[in-house]
Amino acid sequence: MRESCSPILKNPLKTPPDMPAPRPHWSQQLPAWRERLRALPRLLILSDFDGTLSPIVDHPELAVLHPEAPAVLEDLLRLHPRVRMALVSGRSLADLRGRLAIRQDSLILAGNHGLEMAGAGLDWVHPDALALRGRLDTLAAALKDIAPRFDGAEVEDKGLSLTLHDRRVAAQQLQALHQAVDRVEIPAGIRRATGKRIIEFRPDLAWHKGSILRRLQDRLGIPAAATLYLGDDVTDEDAFQKLPEPGLTVHVGAAETPSAARFQARDPADAVQFLAAILKILREP
Repeated sequence: MRESCSPILKNPLKTPPDMPAPRPHWSQQLPAWRERLRALPRLLILSDFDGTLSPIVDHPELAVLHPEAPAVLEDLLRLHPRVRMALVSGRSLADLRGRLAIRQDSLILAGNHGLEMAGAGLDWVHPDALALRGRLDTLAAALKDIAPRFDGAEVEDKGLSLTLHDRRVAAQQLQALHQAVDRVEIPAGIRRATGKRIIEFRPDLAWHKGSILRRLQDRLGIPAAATLYLGDDVTDEDAFQKLPEPGLTVHVGAAETPSAARFQARDPADAVQFLAAILKILREP
């Protein structure tokens, strides 16, 4: 828990020790990146979907790309093979694919936090995750018995994982909902995780968004120095931590939010502007 700050500071320009230093906005660093980006023979761009390229919505099924994102993504994809583009999401592949009204022939999609991947000849599913599907079925039945008791609670079955959405549950009901979920027995091999107004259940494997980042780098032969990752949620922190400098990591959200990312974009609109700025640099003669 972050402690409250003293109202009187000896040095008002110094960040209080109990608050993280704000990350610099990506625009402050852009001039320093220009020559390096222009010189790269190949660039790998990975991005989360919800909260990064798509505004957060109350109903997950209503999520769509930011209005300016399709044109920017399509133009980046046209730079293939110099640019390799991947979307890494907690959504299932089928769900993610259906929300992208853009060409997808050279786009790489990673769903379920990287447990499954498709596109550009890189189709793959984590075999250990597949083996745990039966245990997820048992858990899904228990969660679907609880959700109807709380108006607004939804259970989403994503094939290789489950998500309980509580964004629309009334504040006074949240504690009771979470207590009911706490009483559910989680099968061996499944672990519970939290995100932005969600509770997730997925295979308890040493595999996450950082793992799929490394897998893509290895398969495509693109080093960290030529890799860029954008994300907004706690699940993106694994990728931020796996991408050391001089790789570029951008957290989408408040600059003071604790994150391993080195730079900031304010919101999905700003994240799209960041990608547009990268596109402009890559197009320079």
